[in-house]
Amino acid sequence: MNHIKLTLRKLWANRFFTTLNILGLAIGISACWIIFRIVNYELSFDKSIPNNKHIYQIVHKSVFDGKENGFGGLPLPLYPYILEKFTNIDQLVPVYNRSYEEVSIPSSTNTPISFDEPQEIKSTTSAYFDMLPYEWIVGNPKQALSAPKQVVLTLSRVKQYFGNTPPESVLGRTLNYDSTLFTVTGIVKDLDDPSSFTAKEFMPIPKEELQNNQWSNSNSDHKLYIKIAEPQTAPLLKDINAKVAEMNKEIFEKYHFKVWFDLLPLAQKHFTPEYASGEYTANRKMLLGLIGIGIFLLILACINYVNLSTAQLPYRAKEIGIRKTLGEKGQHLTLKFALETFTISILALLLSIPFVSYFTWQFNDFLPNNFQDFNAPIATLIFLTTLIILITLLSSIYPTFLINKVKVIDVLKIKSLGSIIQSGVSLRKVLIVFQFVIAQFFVIGTFIITAQITFMMKTDLGFEKNAIISIPIPQKAKYEAHTNPFLYKQAILQHAKIQDVALGHQPLDNNHWGSNLAVPSDTGEIQLNLAFKYTDADYLSFYRIKLLAGRSTVPGDTTGSIFINESTRKALGFASNEIAAGQNINDHSGTPIRIQGVFQDFHSKNLHTPVAPLALVVTNNKHSLRYFNVRLPDQPSKWPKAIATLEKEWIKIYPKAPFIYSFYDEELKTFYESDIKQSRIINLATAITIILSCLGLIGLVTVTAFQRTKEIGIRKVLGSSVFGIITLLSREYIRLIIIAVLITLPIAYWSMNKWLQEFAYRIEIQPWMLLLAGFSTLLIALLSVSYQALKAARANPIESLKDE
Repeated sequence: MNHIKLTLRKLWANRFFTTLNILGLAIGISACWIIFRIVNYELSFDKSIPNNKHIYQIVHKSVFDGKENGFGGLPLPLYPYILEKFTNIDQLVPVYNRSYEEVSIPSSTNTPISFDEPQEIKSTTSAYFDMLPYEWIVGNPKQALSAPKQVVLTLSRVKQYFGNTPPESVLGRTLNYDSTLFTVTGIVKDLDDPSSFTAKEFMPIPKEELQNNQWSNSNSDHKLYIKIAEPQTAPLLKDINAKVAEMNKEIFEKYHFKVWFDLLPLAQKHFTPEYASGEYTANRKMLLGLIGIGIFLLILACINYVNLSTAQLPYRAKEIGIRKTLGEKGQHLTLKFALETFTISILALLLSIPFVSYFTWQFNDFLPNNFQDFNAPIATLIFLTTLIILITLLSSIYPTFLINKVKVIDVLKIKSLGSIIQSGVSLRKVLIVFQFVIAQFFVIGTFIITAQITFMMKTDLGFEKNAIISIPIPQKAKYEAHTNPFLYKQAILQHAKIQDVALGHQPLDNNHWGSNLAVPSDTGEIQLNLAFKYTDADYLSFYRIKLLAGRSTVPGDTTGSIFINESTRKALGFASNEIAAGQNINDHSGTPIRIQGVFQDFHSKNLHTPVAPLALVVTNNKHSLRYFNVRLPDQPSKWPKAIATLEKEWIKIYPKAPFIYSFYDEELKTFYESDIKQSRIINLATAITIILSCLGLIGLVTVTAFQRTKEIGIRKVLGSSVFGIITLLSREYIRLIIIAVLITLPIAYWSMNKWLQEFAYRIEIQPWMLLLAGFSTLLIALLSVSYQALKAARANPIESLKDE
C-alpha cells in the first residue's frame, strides 16, 4: 500500500508529464477498445450456432461472357430434389423471403391495429428450428409449421404486435397478412448473439413453391442451407450440378451460359456480400484495416510514454543513485517503475471510458447494425486486462533498461550522464520519426480520400441532377396503386412553378431489370446481357441526356422499341451510332425490337464501376416506372411553394398515400456511404495520430527547455532574440519531422494509388497534394511546440542563472 501511495505522490508532483502520459495512453486505449468491440462483434456472427462448421449455404455460381458471378438465390426445385434424392443429410433448411403490404390484428370492438410492410418474414420448415438455437416459449416445434396458414413469432415481434400481452395468451390468435388470416402456433425467443439469421416471423412454404419445376429461374428470395458431413459434400455437388446442367442444357447452349452450385461455409457467410442478397455483411478488408489502425495507435501511445520517460531520466538520476547506494536492487527499481507505468495505464483506462462513450454516441451511424445491443463482458475484460499488461510491458522495458544503467559513482561525483542520456536521445529521435511517419501517412490519406470523394460528388455524371426531387409512385393497394400516375403528372404540369416532370427509374440508382439482347453476326450471334431502365417518353429531355443518333422518345414507343447507350452499341458490334439507329435486334425471347435511338453514356452506377451497357424502354406500366421525377425552379427560394403545390395536387390524386419526396442530388450521396464512412475513419485516425505525436513533442520540448535553462539565460543575456531561442529549441524536432515526411511520401503515394484503383473513375495524385499534406503536418507540429518554446524563450534570464 505504501508503494502505491508513494507512486501516486510522485505522479502528482510531476503532474504535467503525468497528464500528458495519461492523456496519450487514454487516447490509444480508447481507439483499441472501440476497434476491439467492432471486430469482436463482426467475428461473433453465427459462432453460437451448434456445429456451425458443418453448416453450409448452397449458393449459385455462373459464367456469362467470360465473367464469373456469385449469387445467393436458388431455383425453387432444388430443395425438393435434394430432400428426395439424399435421405442421409442431417438437416436441409429452405429459407424463403415473404413480403406483405400490411399486417393487421383483427378486433371485434375496435379498428384493427395495422403495421405497414413488416420485415424479416420467412417461409421455412421445422428443420429451421433444429439447425438454430431458438428457445421455444410456447408451441410445439414439430407441429408449429406443419399446416398452411400458421405463423411462429419471435418474442420481439409479439411485443410489437400485442404489447405486453403474455405469450401464452397470444398462442392461437390470428393475424391478417394483407387479406390472408394466419394463426399463431408458436413463440420463440430472439437469438441473443449476432447472427445472419434475423427472421422475426416464420410461415410454412406454400405448396406451389414446393411443386415448382423452373430450374432456369433463380431468385434472391430463395436460400437453402444444409448441415452435412464433409465427405458427403463432393457427391452432393456432383449430383445437383449434373441435374441443373441437364435441366438447362438448351438454354446454356443457346446463350453460352453456365450455372453450377457450390457450398459456402456458414463461418464465411458474414464476410461474403455477393451471396447476402440483402443481409447485413461485413468487409473483411475494412476489419483488418481497423485492426491495423488500432495497433498503430497503441504503438504511438506507447512511444509517447517511452519518449517522455527517457527524457526525464536526468531528473531521476540522483534519486536512482541514492536508492542504489542504500542497497536497493535493480529488480526492485524495475518493479517500481513498472508500477508507475501500470498506475498510469489504469488511470488512462478510467479516462478512456468517457472517451469510448462519446465516440459511440457521436459516430453511431458508423457503427455496425445492432452493435449497441451486443455485450461480451468476459471477452472485454480479458481484452482490457491483456491491453493494460501489454502497455505496461511495452512502455516500461526501455526506460527501466536505462535506469538500471545508471551508475552510483557517476551520480555521486555529479559526473555527466551523457552516455546514457545520449542513447536515450538517439532512440527518441527514431521514435519521433516513426510517430510522424504514421501521422503523415494518415494526413496524406485524408487529403487523397477527401479529394476522391469530392471528385465523385462533383463530377459530371452525364445527366442533370440539380433542382430535382423524386417521389415514389404508390405501389400498395390501400394507397390507390391502381391510379394512373400520368394523372398526377398532368395535374402538376399545369402549374408554372413546376418546370418539368418525367416518370421512370432514376438515372443512377440500384433499380433496374436485366435482360438479354441478340444481334446476328458473321460468326453466329452476339449475345449481350445488360441493364434495362423503364421510363416515359419525356425522360431523355428531362434529364438532358444527349441523343447521339436516331430520334427522340415519343409516347408511341411503348411496344417494339428500345433506346440504347453508346456502350451497348459498341458491345453489339455496330460500327457507328448512325448505323445502329433504326436496326432490328432480338430480345431475350427472340422477339424483334427496333433501336429507335442511341444516347450518350451516363453513369447508371457509382464511380467504382465503369459505364456499362444500358437500355431505356418507354412504358405506361405504373409498376415499372417507380418514380415521379420533378424539376423545381432554378431559384431555391421558390422551392417551398413548388413543393407545397406538389403536395396539394398529391392529396387530390392519392388522398390515402403519404407524400414523400427527396432531393435527388442528396440521394446520390448514399451511393458513396461506404467511402464516406471510410473517410471518417481515416479522418479520426489522423486526428488521433496528430494529437498523440504533438503531445509527445510538447513534453519533449518542455524537457529540453528545462535541461537548457542556463544556456537559454546566457544566450538572452548575450542578446539572443526570442525567435532565435524558439528556433534553438524546436529546430531539431522540425528536422526530424521533415525526415519523417520524406520517408512517408513514396510509401503514401504507392499505397494511395493502390486504393484509388478500386475506382473506375478517379483522381490523379498530384505532387502539390503530397507537399500540402507534408506542410500541414509540419505546421501543426511547429504550432504544438511553439507555446513551450515561447514560454522558455521569454523567461527571466536572472532566474535561470541563479545557483541551484
